[in-house]
Amino acid sequence: MNAPTSSIDSASTGFPCKTDALEQFGMKFSPGGAHISRTMMLAELEALLSAVPMRSEAAEYRDAILVRNVLGKTTDSTRQKSLRHLRELYALDERTPIFGALRKLYEIDPASLPQLAVQVAWARDPLFRSTTPAIMDAAVGDVVSPGALAEAVEVAFPDHYSELNRNKVARNAASSWTQSGHLVGRAGKVRRHVSVTPAAGALALFLGNVAGFYGSSVFSSPWCRLLDLSADRAKSIGSEAHRASLLNLRAVGDVVEITFPMLAEFQPLPA
Repeated sequence: MNAPTSSIDSASTGFPCKTDALEQFGMKFSPGGAHISRTMMLAELEALLSAVPMRSEAAEYRDAILVRNVLGKTTDSTRQKSLRHLRELYALDERTPIFGALRKLYEIDPASLPQLAVQVAWARDPLFRSTTPAIMDAAVGDVVSPGALAEAVEVAFPDHYSELNRNKVARNAASSWTQSGHLVGRAGKVRRHVSVTPAAGALALFLGNVAGFYGSSVFSSPWCRLLDLSADRAKSIGSEAHRASLLNLRAVGDVVEITFPMLAEFQPLPA
């Protein structure tokens, strides 16, 4: 069963259209985002998750940054800014389902964090998301220029950002796509294929399901495409995740049944 056309954004990212349920889940839709001034902050996120145990309150994440200074920032203002941007990108509240799911899968496989983080940052930062076509349209081995990323921002938000700010977003996004494994290199960013772990695949399938992709269409959701997964490869990763008890998958021909008992606490209630 394909996702209803009315629920899917017409933009080339395929990101779902705004609903109250998806906003409550933790996705963001309004213009703006942390990438106007920061990257996806993977190193800071990893340091924070390493320092704060799962099942912690939002206040404990805040205090880890502001009081315990687990990020090693030199001034109060930089701690405050780091907290603000990490909240923008990841929520840092396990009661927000999208962060709760990331947190739980990180505990199972910490090495998957780059792929887990990019999926959540992508869902929560429309500016970062706007640069996706420049990445997805590039073949493996192609150079992805800052100009291509800046142009993607302009296409998504015409006449909304100055050239200076488009270039800032482009630089930050290029760094984030490098942190996630989509790009490699320093001066010249080169597209490479993402190597997906079962934990990251489980999150991609879960987020696609939350966004309204059911049955076999979940293997073609925007989150699967974000991880460079063809439908066949996504199905294969789903089988690996099933064997790892990260989800339940039953596929017979074109009939696909997929459930997420391990992540059930984060599944939105039916409307």
